Amino acid sequence: MDIALLVDLAKKHSIDAVHPGYGFLSESADFAAALAAEGVQFVGPDAETLRRTGDKLAARILAEECGVPVLPALTEPTEDVQVVRAFAERVGLPVMVKAVDGGGGRGIRLVREMSELEGLVKRAVEESASRRVFAEKAAVDGWRHVEVQVLGDGRGGIRHLWERECSLQRRYQKIVEVAPSTVRDRGLVGRVVEAAVRIAEKVSVD
Repeated sequence: MDIALLVDLAKKHSIDAVHPGYGFLSESADFAAALAAEGVQFVGPDAETLRRTGDKLAARILAEECGVPVLPALTEPTEDVQVVRAFAERVGLPVMVKAVDGGGGRGIRLVREMSELEGLVKRAVEESASRRVFAEKAAVDGWRHVEVQVLGDGRGGIRHLWERECSLQRRYQKIVEVAPSTVRDRGLVGRVVEAAVRIAEKVSVD
């Protein structure tokens, strides 16, 4: 997690590319930018792309711009419990509270009862570096978590590598990933894949 140390090691040993693996640094725009400043290739999206898609609220807005269906959500980040409460009363429980700059399961709380809302919102805020959260109608109880692997060539070319399913989780951390997904409706999967490519193309053009 020590970006300065990793950049110094890359310089010291003449490393010309770094793959961040998975976890927090794989989504760090600051890490990608620090490597690029030293002429080291970050194997993954560039810093600008990470800033646009790593912020959950910005990514949601991007999806809406691309015509991808999304669940009802707060449109502005907040740390105010009452703002989240008003949203939950409007759309109904359950709702998911998410740190805008969370990752790896941090800053995510599922609210099923109004009596739990204040405590859960405060904990999510505490796990956000910017102390900003948003809330959205929760997709739980029978919903699937399906991700699409997308590859860009750095010149505007976008390809997908199909989907994987990450529905089995513990504390919002994936335990098992299955590819292809267990979703039998391949037409539905095709629409999800197409939406992911459309978003990636939008980021590439912008």
